Amino acid sequence: MAFLRDLKRAFAILIAGVSGLIVLLDFAGSGAVVAIVAHTLVRWAALITALALLIGCMSVVVAHIQRIRHRNPDWGYSLVLLAGMILVIVFGIFFPLPGATGIVLPSSLAEQPIHALFNAVYIPLSSSLLALLAFFSLSAAIRALGRRSADATVIVIVAVVVLLSQLPTISALPGIGVTIQWVNDYVALAGARGLLIGAAIGALVASVRVLLGFDLPYLDR
Repeated sequence: MAFLRDLKRAFAILIAGVSGLIVLLDFAGSGAVVAIVAHTLVRWAALITALALLIGCMSVVVAHIQRIRHRNPDWGYSLVLLAGMILVIVFGIFFPLPGATGIVLPSSLAEQPIHALFNAVYIPLSSSLLALLAFFSLSAAIRALGRRSADATVIVIVAVVVLLSQLPTISALPGIGVTIQWVNDYVALAGARGLLIGAAIGALVASVRVLLGFDLPYLDR
């Protein structure tokens, strides 16, 4: 009876549960009627997501404009963010695909010329950050060895062995290349599959909890 007293919670659980069940039945192939309803629900969800994304972008723009106007600390970062947002929008709208006429909105960020803009700006920045990870990793390894922990020592030794085994001069030695390939095909792949299976089970449990109403991330609580 406590469930029925909170009508807002009961109504939200009913909508989420029924909608999720219909979409799951569509994946199982339950007929044309269920497929039509499921596709309609998915399109509604996509539309709501697009509207939420638009509102979120507008909120971000307004918040950063206020930071720039009031010269808040680190307001320069807000200026860079807004400049990047405007640059991507301008490139996507006013520089359409070759052969297109008029204003043609890109269907994804993988299209030209937005893809060219990402290659010119984003990829060099991400490469620089990845290069910095080498120094962070070295610093973390030194701190781990400084604690004189057995677990940390084993992790550092394994990391060093793996890094050294990737060198062409070492991997070309007799038996080294075959051993590395065996480790990648069996040991590393088994660990990756175990992580994926664990993530899939966790997602399944989380989905069931949402459908049954134990977790309510869609309610403003």
